[in-house]
Amino acid sequence: MIDDRIVGLEIGTRPDCITEEIAKLLKTYTKKYYVCVELGLQTSNDKIGEILHRGYTSKQFTEAVEILNRYGIDVVAHMMIGLPKETKEDILETVHFINQHKVQGIKIHSTYVVENTILAEMYRKGEYTPLELDDYIEDLIDVMTHLRPDIIVHRISGDAPKQLLVAPYWNKHKMWILHGFEKRFRGRDLWQGKYYKNN
Repeated sequence: MIDDRIVGLEIGTRPDCITEEIAKLLKTYTKKYYVCVELGLQTSNDKIGEILHRGYTSKQFTEAVEILNRYGIDVVAHMMIGLPKETKEDILETVHFINQHKVQGIKIHSTYVVENTILAEMYRKGEYTPLELDDYIEDLIDVMTHLRPDIIVHRISGDAPKQLLVAPYWNKHKMWILHGFEKRFRGRDLWQGKYYKNN
């Protein structure tokens, strides 16, 4: 039985979970619904991915995108800013990596520490320090100005479960992020893709 209230299907998953068989199945839904797959990438630096036990490689992200592209299914990539050992160069390299893929959207998150994770252990041992809000906004500006102009930005902040959040405190205040980013972006006459280079 078809429910007319359903207009779309959006699936969030890991790149290593996408196969030809799954893409074929998803394709059958596109006759009646809008179908989109959100793929976690977080970073294109596989060494950083190993620190977090991400469990898949950037190559697997590429393979998943290519499979979904073949079946005409939109892709939204997830990127995190402020990961352990991450540099400015790593952040821009991840943006460049995403730009090289046929993705329709992106969700950008700050890295936050939640209970019962490897990151929480690292934080308590003094092995990881979350970004300050000011630093996150500056890194976010770098991402946005280098991001391909046609990629739709779905979000620039992620919400940690308040009862599980360890750090940073500012993650609880989404409007601090949104207002801080917009004020600097407009004030500096910036826009998405201003420094994007197609190479």
